[in-house]
Amino acid sequence: MFTRRVPVTSMTLALLSAPALAQGPQPAQPAKPAPAASAPAKPATTGATTPQGAKTNLNTATAAELDKLPQIGPARSKAIIEARTKAKFRDWNDFVARKVVPAEAAAAIKDVVAF
Repeated sequence: MFTRRVPVTSMTLALLSAPALAQGPQPAQPAKPAPAASAPAKPATTGATTPQGAKTNLNTATAAELDKLPQIGPARSKAIIEARTKAKFRDWNDFVARKVVPAEAAAAIKDVVAF
């Protein structure tokens, strides 16, 4: 009876350990998980800080929101706010015609603003 238990026990152990041995070594986990795909990359020409599709409304934006626009700082955001208190901007041509900001700053924000 003892001679029969040894082979049966050996086979049982072999069958139980086979799946664990067949898996092989686990791959090393990366130190940092890869960042998930988020918003599309910013356009290189504008340097915009707003997400694509979410435009800043020049008629309703706060000074802090205007400061985040490319080439617009505290002085230019104040000028935009003062100009819109006189009359809301109708469209891009109205904004440019009022010469609230220099032409290069206006060109930099053209694609990231709305009215």
